[in-house]
Amino acid sequence: FKGLEFIMARKDKVAFVGKNGAGKTTLTRILLDLESYEGELIKGHNVDIGYYAQNQAEELEGKITVLETLEAEVTIESKVNLRSMLGSFLFSGEDVDKKVSVLSGGEKARLALCKLLLHPYNVLILDEPTNHLDIESIIWLENWLKKYNGAIVLVSHDKFFLDSITNRTIEVAFAKINDYKAPYTKYLDLRKDRIEKQIQAKKNQDKFIS
Repeated sequence: FKGLEFIMARKDKVAFVGKNGAGKTTLTRILLDLESYEGELIKGHNVDIGYYAQNQAEELEGKITVLETLEAEVTIESKVNLRSMLGSFLFSGEDVDKKVSVLSGGEKARLALCKLLLHPYNVLILDEPTNHLDIESIIWLENWLKKYNGAIVLVSHDKFFLDSITNRTIEVAFAKINDYKAPYTKYLDLRKDRIEKQIQAKKNQDKFIS
């Protein structure tokens, strides 16, 4: 990235979009101070960031149960029925007593996301959170994020999911960003208009030069 500059405000719901390899995950890692960079990154007072990465499941403790994983994260602010929340992520009945070590990759991903949402973060950075989720779990997560009162950075290829949650779209491409104050579908229309104007401007320039 060169000349990268943008500001996120409280309650912004931002989608990071772009082709695979464009740098979306790298940009999220810069925001988290997990990648080296030159320049200045300023975080607001009392900003508390929760991060869900595609490999988040690898950090779960394998020796405890599904329910114990959430019990270890509960705070006074959580105010949530753990079994109900686990049920929303398809852990019901005896599933909650399974050791984390015996869960499938998809089950671990769902549990890692469930664990993250328990903490009262005021900023969430979510990298492909709907991977490994079925429709029911995606709908639950979508509804939860709609009600969420903090800021969100969302990396996803699910256009319906992005449209439902975000109000701003940052396109990552060619080592820079294009910032659109619009949800995903509207961004596509604005992007098309921008490209058409650029093409026309280039044609006019070439005509003038010739």
